[in-house]
Amino acid sequence: MTETDSQDTKGIVFNFLIELGCCKRCALRFVGDSNTNYDNPTDDVKKLTRKDLGQNSNDENVFKKSKPNPCIICLDLLQDTTLQTMILNPELEKVLEYDSDTFVNYVSLPKAVLIREHSMEICVKEKFPQFFKDRNVIALNRAWSLSIQNKLAQRLEKKYDKNSYLQIQFNTSYVLDKEESLVMLLLEDKSRKHSIQHDPLSCKNVTSSLQTINSELFKQKVSIPPATPTKALDVEQVFYKHDHVFIAGRYCKYARNMFQTPWSGDDIQVEISSVQEKIFDHIENSFSAMVFSSSGREDFDVRTLGRGRPFFIKICDPKRTKVSFEKFRQIEQAVKHTKVVEVRDLQFIDRRYLSNIKEGEQFKKKTYRALCIVDKPENLTAYIDKINNISAVTLQQKTPLRVYHRRSSDIRERQIYSLKAKVINGKKNLLELDMITQAGTYIKEFVHGDLGRTTPSLCEIVGGYIDIIALDVLDIHLDFPPSINHKVKNHQTVNY
Repeated sequence: MTETDSQDTKGIVFNFLIELGCCKRCALRFVGDSNTNYDNPTDDVKKLTRKDLGQNSNDENVFKKSKPNPCIICLDLLQDTTLQTMILNPELEKVLEYDSDTFVNYVSLPKAVLIREHSMEICVKEKFPQFFKDRNVIALNRAWSLSIQNKLAQRLEKKYDKNSYLQIQFNTSYVLDKEESLVMLLLEDKSRKHSIQHDPLSCKNVTSSLQTINSELFKQKVSIPPATPTKALDVEQVFYKHDHVFIAGRYCKYARNMFQTPWSGDDIQVEISSVQEKIFDHIENSFSAMVFSSSGREDFDVRTLGRGRPFFIKICDPKRTKVSFEKFRQIEQAVKHTKVVEVRDLQFIDRRYLSNIKEGEQFKKKTYRALCIVDKPENLTAYIDKINNISAVTLQQKTPLRVYHRRSSDIRERQIYSLKAKVINGKKNLLELDMITQAGTYIKEFVHGDLGRTTPSLCEIVGGYIDIIALDVLDIHLDFPPSINHKVKNHQTVNY
């Protein structure tokens, strides 16, 4: 087929669809290509109608009139009046509150539209088999997006971006949707028909069934081409939401009477608010609906020092997504002024890097420093010598008694990679113990044995009694998030 013949056929197919009752944009979906302008299809329509009518036709005859009923496929979804209704929806005013520079748009379709689309595809492929032999029809939701995205961009003063985190969805309905889609029950696979959890009339299942259904069976139950509708679809609601964004950093905790997250129990007197609250107090002015997560947690009486503990905050549906390098540093300084919590390396982080924290929980190492008391001061030197002669220890730890009420009963194997003990000047019954351990090791129980539930314990190793007075986390061996270079001042504002 030559290029001229192809263009002539396009015009014939286009006007065939118009005569059946399709709107112009729907007809273009069946004959157009990647260059078709759905936003303003006037020129494309003129070319196709002139090809069909002949070049001597008058301009007033160029546009064939479609039937007064709604489009037999899209039910007027692609008509200018429907698109304008969507653009003028007052709910879109609230989208302007988001500082995102971009958006992406979606539309939900009635099931009847899916059935009508399938019916028309069968019709034209039988009528023009050669023309549709290697041609794919542009999907209805794709044509809708191309028709409305420029108008939405102008209305919202934002750019369309298919990868945008700001999502806008228009929901449509059709008063005869249930009536027209009931035909799918007659076409439903009998083997699935009586499945308790199977809903044959869900959009997902209708779409799936139409992809595999026998065309001859479909033609027996459904009008080919689609019957002329008496009602158009309605635009019901518009939903908008910005996908989660994530702020990451590391925190140090300097208080020995502070939980990581708010404590709701009444069996422990907590004098200072939690780490989470101290951080949120200085971030919530910029964000709302936040969820705190971290790489493990320390006991409320344990300090976290050194580089701090990696954490991230999920910001749900954020309206503000632009935070400068300087603003993050200001938040860090504000938290530091609490004198009980300090944060560093605050930054936006892509969600794909969050798996580093979860994976690290199993494989990472931690460095601890414990202040321990011994039962017999005269044995202090001997105890230290025994400890320092050990290179590594494999532990079998039953669930500790102190957490038994909230943890499953189990025996966990954990590694102590290194131990180093030393005396504390002027203290005859105290020693300082540095350890590098596997994540998830119960340090307190390793020291005192937890009534034999951890073996071997430090008490077993030295042949005497040792208990722990204070514990600090010195390092969590996990490179998350990337360290901030404070000398670089030209960091770009992060925008999602």
